[in-house]
Amino acid sequence: MKRNPGTTGALLRNWNRALLVGILFATPVTLAVAGPGGTDRPHLGQCDTVIPPPPPSFPAEVEIGLTCHFRHLGLTTGTSFQVLDVAGPPSNGVLPLTTYGKIIYIAANGDELHSAFEGEASIDFTTGTIAFEVIETFVGGTGRFSDASGTSVLEGDASAVTLTGFYVTLGTLSY
Repeated sequence: MKRNPGTTGALLRNWNRALLVGILFATPVTLAVAGPGGTDRPHLGQCDTVIPPPPPSFPAEVEIGLTCHFRHLGLTTGTSFQVLDVAGPPSNGVLPLTTYGKIIYIAANGDELHSAFEGEASIDFTTGTIAFEVIETFVGGTGRFSDASGTSVLEGDASAVTLTGFYVTLGTLSY
């Protein structure tokens, strides 16, 4: 049986996501106490997203709500402020995009962790799937995150039909 290339890509993304989530929850968590100048910690987690409908034109600014669970931060909420722009002509119903912006994560105690990101995205108009992969750079925040630094890779997708999505993150965070 021959698979559709789009189906194969979706299966691979789902497998990668399941593998990262499995590693996230199977790896023992050690107590990390920040030292002077910050302590490097693995930044692992997943976020559920609530997205707006796809924009009617580009470039477009969008605001995305986040509910996340990070290995060293626990349950965290936040908002992603993104700019999306066309990166080329559509191919087979898929529009390539560039994306950049900032994210404000809010820990359970109210401390904010700030980051900037940039990367690539796409919208598949036949399925309504929005896929993205970006590099996130932590740029401080408030409270214990005032001098936060580090980088992380975010990879995920969302549905223009249900207006919900998901991403996983893997990197290093120092605070």
